[in-house]
Formats: sequence, structure tokens, C-alpha cells
Amino acid sequence: MNLKNKRQMKIAIPTNDGENIFQKMLGRAKEFHIYEINEKKFRFIEKRNNPYESTLQHLKTLDVYELISDCDIIISSRIGKKGIKRLKERGLKLFFRNGKIKDELRNLIVTENFWKM
Repeated sequence: MNLKNKRQMKIAIPTNDGENIFQKMLGRAKEFHIYEINEKKFRFIEKRNNPYESTLQHLKTLDVYELISDCDIIISSRIGKKGIKRLKERGLKLFFRNGKIKDELRNLIVTENFWKM
């Protein structure tokens, strides 16, 4: 996926408190906050509850993917090796970050500079 050619992107971020990126595995988060980035600005769109939070099924990453399949990017603290491969195969761009959601969104815009001419 060529992110530089896209002007608007959706980002999924796992969280349990709405302020910080969830520190454990992606599929164990209570919810996903969905943000939209458009021309170097981000805005919160919605909160999606994760019904798989406490399950341990095989291929859990694919179940979680169905919740966020309309997103282009995932910012997460941890994703298992097989999960990383499966998500990348589906066209998602993955960034591994820790800390406050808003700080990491700002950092992502600056460091990745998707809209560079």
C-alpha cells in the first residue's frame, strides 16, 4: 500500500483507558479507538469494543482484523509474529509505539510525513 498517495487514512489504536496505547498484545485490548488523519491533522472518529478481549482462540488476529478492516494503519505496542504477517498480508501498515495516543499520533505525522511532496 502506498500511503503517500492517500490523502485520508484511518488509524486503529488499541486502548483500555482511551488515553494510552494498550501495552499488551493487540487482541487483548478492551477497545479500539479509530482516528482519521487528513492533511497532517487527526481527529477521533469512534470507539469500537473488542468482543475478543478475553478469548484465546486460534487465529484471533483475524477476528480482530474484522473489527478494524476499514483502517489503513494500526498503532500498537505488541502484535504476535504470526499476527504481524497476517495483518501485513491484508494491506495494513503497522507501527509499534507506546505512550499517550495523541502524542504518538503527532509523532507519527512528523516522523512518517505521509504527505511529503
